[in-house]
Amino acid sequence: MDKPDLKIHKLSSKAEHPAIPGLPDGQTEDQPSVRYVVVPGYGPDYAGPYTEDDSIDLLALWRVVAQYKRVLLSVFLLGILLAIGFAFLSTPVYRAELVMVSSIEEESGGLSSLAGQFGGLASLAGVNLGGAGNDVDRVLATLKSRVFLVPFLQQEKIMPLFARGPGSETLSVLDVYKTFTEDVLDIRKDNKTGLMTLGVEWHDPALAAHWANTLVARLNEHQRQAAIKEAQQSIDYLNQQLSKTSVVDMQQAIYRLIESQTRAIMLANVKKEYVMQVIDPALAPEKRVRPQRGLIVVLGAVLSIMAGIFIIFLLHGLKTFRQQLAQSDAA
Repeated sequence: MDKPDLKIHKLSSKAEHPAIPGLPDGQTEDQPSVRYVVVPGYGPDYAGPYTEDDSIDLLALWRVVAQYKRVLLSVFLLGILLAIGFAFLSTPVYRAELVMVSSIEEESGGLSSLAGQFGGLASLAGVNLGGAGNDVDRVLATLKSRVFLVPFLQQEKIMPLFARGPGSETLSVLDVYKTFTEDVLDIRKDNKTGLMTLGVEWHDPALAAHWANTLVARLNEHQRQAAIKEAQQSIDYLNQQLSKTSVVDMQQAIYRLIESQTRAIMLANVKKEYVMQVIDPALAPEKRVRPQRGLIVVLGAVLSIMAGIFIIFLLHGLKTFRQQLAQSDAA
């Protein structure tokens, strides 16, 4: 907006010309002079009613904080006490880790020649000649599947450990399964080295290590029994087809397939670590993974200071607003 103009009065007659000390009289007569009339409320440094100062007075802010230092100290102590209480009263959680590697990739090399010769016949008979090692992700998916984990949760009596408390509703099997897979079980795979890490986080370190080792042992047994069952079904089917054909070449192909499935059954019966070989078994951890008490206390201190400063300026603003209302009422 435009600033208000100062009123200007021009002196035109000689009689109105004021005497200027130090100047000749002739110069005063020839040159017009201007006289500024002083208007009340308009100073020489007047900048207008719409000028605002955007600068922040840090000293004034510090004075406000010093004025309410007891409030800041009270909020800070309260925040520190809450952070310390949360850090030391929270139930500690331990993480037991197990390192494993796939042990089924070695089987695919011996069956690759059969896959090239009798791949069509093997697919009709339901015989897997490609080796299970090409599908490690499928084994890991089995480890986290409901078909595998729900019996594990029931047999290990894990479901009562997730009870919410007396008088509350009992969690269903699917709720426990979801909580276990999201908050307790953690599986990581390194694509460069092929190593896999199975982690179990729980309040009891010994129980966490037991669950990690048991999970891998049960996974090997589960996959071993499934492989034996699949191979036996393939052998039964091949024997039926063998009795129906009289072609020598076909009979030889069937004999080769039966031989491969028999060898698979023998390998499954002998090899306990059928799909996963444990490199480093899980041990009961000594250090907790959470809560991180030092970090919680530091965050509590920082947040309490921020909350205290916010409360201080809120109180100061309310006090200033009340004073302005009181002054306006008095006027």
